[in-house]
Amino acid sequence: MNILKEYTVKHTNKNFYLLTTIILSLFFSEITHASFLVEPHFSSVTAKFTRGDKEGDVSGEVSGLRLGYSDTNFMIGLNFEKGHYTYDSNLTDNAYSHFSGGGVGTFIGFHFFERVRIWSGYLNSALESNTNSSQRFFGQQVEIGVGYRVWQNVLINYSYFNNYFTQEESDITGKTGSIDEVIRVVGSKISVSAIFIF
Repeated sequence: MNILKEYTVKHTNKNFYLLTTIILSLFFSEITHASFLVEPHFSSVTAKFTRGDKEGDVSGEVSGLRLGYSDTNFMIGLNFEKGHYTYDSNLTDNAYSHFSGGGVGTFIGFHFFERVRIWSGYLNSALESNTNSSQRFFGQQVEIGVGYRVWQNVLINYSYFNNYFTQEESDITGKTGSIDEVIRVVGSKISVSAIFIF
């Protein structure tokens, strides 16, 4: 019985290591065939926000940069964004309407027919009033989009996003904590981007 047990354990470990080696080899071979992706992008934002019983429209412009790996049909990497937004209704009690925002996140996407791509992204987002830099909001943004290559490496993109700001930081109190009324921003972006592959 002990001999059978030792034989089973010994060969199970060998099979496990063999399978692990094969998977890792395939993974790293895909990375070595991938190219480095650099994609600057500029977006026009149209959205609506809600916070408790307050609601209104949001407009803005966002500049960003995607860095990652890309092969024939797949891309993955990091996304950096910085934008300026105008809220047409009082988002805060102090009636601030102009905000700066942005964040850092990840994206994953797929290319089709050498012209079309779809992608999804996640962003750790931030929002700060232009007239009160002592107060900031932090949240999470989820985005899904589609792009079409119109000329060489230039793409026109459309995306839908959902952003929840759930944390607030104040320089006056020195504290960061959850906010009573979550700020939700839902909208779309139309963007132009250029893909460079190295």
